[in-house]
Amino acid sequence: MSFDPIFSQKMLLPYSVMGANNHVRMDRLLSVFQDAAGIHAHQMGVSGFDLAQKQVKWVISRYQIRVNQPLQWPGPYELRTWRFPWKNLYEIRQFEILSPDGVPHIQALSVWVMVKAANTRPVRLSFHMPPELMTQTGTPPDLWANTFDFVQWDHETQFPVRVHDLDMNQHVNNTIYTTWALETLPMPWLFNHVPVTLVINFLKETFYPGTVSVKTCVSDHTDPVTTRHGIFNESGDETLAVLTLTWNPNSHVPV
Repeated sequence: MSFDPIFSQKMLLPYSVMGANNHVRMDRLLSVFQDAAGIHAHQMGVSGFDLAQKQVKWVISRYQIRVNQPLQWPGPYELRTWRFPWKNLYEIRQFEILSPDGVPHIQALSVWVMVKAANTRPVRLSFHMPPELMTQTGTPPDLWANTFDFVQWDHETQFPVRVHDLDMNQHVNNTIYTTWALETLPMPWLFNHVPVTLVINFLKETFYPGTVSVKTCVSDHTDPVTTRHGIFNESGDETLAVLTLTWNPNSHVPV
């Protein structure tokens, strides 16, 4: 099998990724990463379509993103992504978006688990990955802290799970969790702040139909400003995901 260990593509920022505050939306950025990762995985023969034939699938466990410098529409930029196995249980995939002079504007890391399609039990990567993909190694990931007890919160919103929130695994796509979290923050707060880091722990799959509840805590007194978001099932007895974002003041005035 022939493939490049690092997938790279020149890109112009799609206009659709820009948000109302004149900055790239974090949830749309996840979609950009997902598209690149999917193409690279397809080249290696381990995409979601390839794994479906083996009755296994990829499930996301974590995402973490750092914005070193804001992206300016339309670019140009270079998107790079690469992967390596960790402990024969986790697929680590990293991303970076660079300016033409090589400056990394955005760096990100994701953690994936391969599970049986029938019961979502994790399987060893080496059982279903080509041997050449198991020989590549990388530095153990630096996983950011992301735990919080939602005893009290500043905002709470409920969202129905829509059919269009689902992906090919028939569960809610990972990008939607960030959309839900951001949607709980009020205006003009969102106009006045720009996210610089994001970490998400995905704990439970979410399916259609249903309703989720998102509880958000805002720490305006911290430096940087921090928001924490818990996504719960309709009854509130299961945590589906936990997100932490840090923010800088937004110097741009919305058009």
